[in-house]
Amino acid sequence: MKRLGKVLHLSTHGNLIIRSDDGSLPRMNSSVLTKKMEKIGTVYDIFGPEKDPYISVRLFKNYPASKAKALINDRVYTA
Repeated sequence: MKRLGKVLHLSTHGNLIIRSDDGSLPRMNSSVLTKKMEKIGTVYDIFGPEKDPYISVRLFKNYPASKAKALINDRVYTA
């Protein structure tokens, strides 16, 4: 398990926007997990500056938006 970054907000399209911690890029479609090892979605897009990119995570359909909003300012991880 590798640290992905800090959750910034929920986009208008329902994706979580994450700021990368160390600038390393995850693989597309890799699983994203919470600190409690709960799978929440997959890496959908990577954008922004090369040094500190933003990562868009497409949430699983059965993952409620209320739980996603509770993740704001938390760290998430990739498998």
